[in-house]
Amino acid sequence: MRVDLRYGDGSLPIELDSSTDVVKPQTVEVHPNTSSELLRVLEDPIDSQPLSEIVSEANSIAIVVNRIEHPELVQNLLHFLLNSVETFSFNPDDITILYPLSPEQRASLDEIDEMLGFPQSRGHSLVLHDASSKDLKLVGETPSHSTPVVANERFLCADAKIGLGEIRPDVFMGATGGRMSVLPYVSGDRTIHRNARLRIHDFGPFAISTPSCVDMIEASQLGGLDFIANYVADWQGNVANIFAGDPYSSWKAGVESAKPVARANFARRADIAIVSAGGSPCDLTLYDAIDSLHAACEVTEIGGAIVLVAECSNDVGPNGFLRGASDFSSSDEVSVAAETNFEIGLEKAKFLWSVLDSRELVICSRLRRSLVDERFHSTSVKDPQEGLEVAKGLLASSKRIAVLPDGIRSVPNFDNR
Repeated sequence: MRVDLRYGDGSLPIELDSSTDVVKPQTVEVHPNTSSELLRVLEDPIDSQPLSEIVSEANSIAIVVNRIEHPELVQNLLHFLLNSVETFSFNPDDITILYPLSPEQRASLDEIDEMLGFPQSRGHSLVLHDASSKDLKLVGETPSHSTPVVANERFLCADAKIGLGEIRPDVFMGATGGRMSVLPYVSGDRTIHRNARLRIHDFGPFAISTPSCVDMIEASQLGGLDFIANYVADWQGNVANIFAGDPYSSWKAGVESAKPVARANFARRADIAIVSAGGSPCDLTLYDAIDSLHAACEVTEIGGAIVLVAECSNDVGPNGFLRGASDFSSSDEVSVAAETNFEIGLEKAKFLWSVLDSRELVICSRLRRSLVDERFHSTSVKDPQEGLEVAKGLLASSKRIAVLPDGIRSVPNFDNR
């Protein structure tokens, strides 16, 4: 049995025995018409005025496009969202689209404009948000955790603030979408850093009442997010549902819709799991891809092995992640260090150590072999097939094998019926 595992913008093949368990999320069989469904939910939103009424009362509008994982789909949704906004806006010439650039992302304004379907050619402003910019404005502190909310002034000054994104499971943020249009996507480094610190102890897919998640919700309220349009898609990029309206209640409804889509049933735990992080952009860095180990751990026995397939074309990720993996020797040590000298990346380094404490880890990537072997205490391989053979050699017994084609979007569900 051949399985093609997503790797960057392409894939890598692996030949597996037919007895291998394939653990993958659900595939949507019935696909709604995205344009007509979006128009419907915009005018019949959850706990909100229709979008037409919101934008008709606004002199300026800001639309935050969240991190893009399905470019063509987001392009189409933004196109129809802009059609609605332009139709009903009092001042259609004052519409700004904001897109967040991560430190690892290398893209120009023209490249992002093309990826979004050329909104500048429609006469709209496109702003690439830089979290390290000094031209950000403090709007207050979150009530629960006193996180200073520093945000993009162009966003804050808009009369109507709209978020466009996807809802899927996220190991460290509970779920994507909703409040993420403010934190992290138009927030400053100080805000992002403080929120990330809250993830050092409490996290998990669809855990939406963790300190970090509550903090993001409160930040979105301080930032004045008015309305969201979020979609739920399966791991193949097919739209399951679209939700619009109040930034909290419509997002929460979307989270409930995303749970069954992400469910990946399995009947027995494996000795070895081969897991793809799902390709670009989820495997741009090892910091991004490491989330997929959560699903891989769920389907493997303690003492087993995991083969992570992630291109990591933009290297390791934040310095704190590298420091947490290479300068410490346990998750407890990372926790202690994070209390006094937190850096973004330590939260995932702590998780990585918990994986290394209970599983052997093999990494198939473009990272230097010495970096993987010495700094991340794992075994580096050039392809998944080699990874499987290495994993077999690391274990005394390796009878059961499972493959996870998309670990980022999978929430394993043990079902031995």
